[in-house]
Amino acid sequence: MCLIAGASGTIGASVARRFFQEGARLALTYRTEKPDFLSGELVDHTRVASYKLDITDWERTESTVRDIAETFSGLDVLINCTGVVGPIGPFETLDLHEWVQTIETNLIGSVHLVRAVIPIMKKRGRGKIVLFSGGGAAYSRPYFTPYSSSKAALVRLVESLAGELTSANIQVNAVAPGPVNSRMWTEIRAAASSGGVTLLRELKQMDETGGASPERAAGLAAFLASDRSSRLSGRLLSAIWDDWEHLEGQMEKITSSDVWTLRRVPLN
Repeated sequence: MCLIAGASGTIGASVARRFFQEGARLALTYRTEKPDFLSGELVDHTRVASYKLDITDWERTESTVRDIAETFSGLDVLINCTGVVGPIGPFETLDLHEWVQTIETNLIGSVHLVRAVIPIMKKRGRGKIVLFSGGGAAYSRPYFTPYSSSKAALVRLVESLAGELTSANIQVNAVAPGPVNSRMWTEIRAAASSGGVTLLRELKQMDETGGASPERAAGLAAFLASDRSSRLSGRLLSAIWDDWEHLEGQMEKITSSDVWTLRRVPLN
């Protein structure tokens, strides 16, 4: 049974479709509008349920997750596709309230979800947690300070939880989906003049290529939720740059190294 938070977005909807095709039972959460996925003629509603949820509200998140676990007799997988880009521009000009709201959605919202599902997964003796991060976690992102700060913190949360939950047989990983043409990118485009030269270059490239495929991100999420990745935990994988489809024979090499983690690079 899989809980997909943020299922009404471009990436979340792709994840929901992929997991449904894989035969999973789904609990889909949304903040304002129900996922379009639910209106499809081929959707088996005995396998799918939707819940309105603001993940920044801890009490509501905890009770919703508890209801989902009771309805579906457990919970095996959490995929968090929620996220906002937040205010864009020079740090000293940004509205601090909006800055903090970005952290609350991208980081604290994930904390709420994970905190709610871990006790349930521990009782079942297994679990898979996949959080969506982004490129802003792995390198500096000028003019995107709330977004990049929240996403970097999210990856460190993943790494730390992975170490804590090894003995509980719960794997925790993060996905960088790439520049998917989504609501977030529409917001970024609207603020292009505030994002610096790098953003203008990225927008030009996106116009030329159409952006990254959300299906590719959904495929990586499905891989991380499957037994094929049973030894992989505490990593940030790129949906578009990493050859995640052929990792099964490399698990020993990966898990004994710092690949796909946030680490200090020594001078020598």
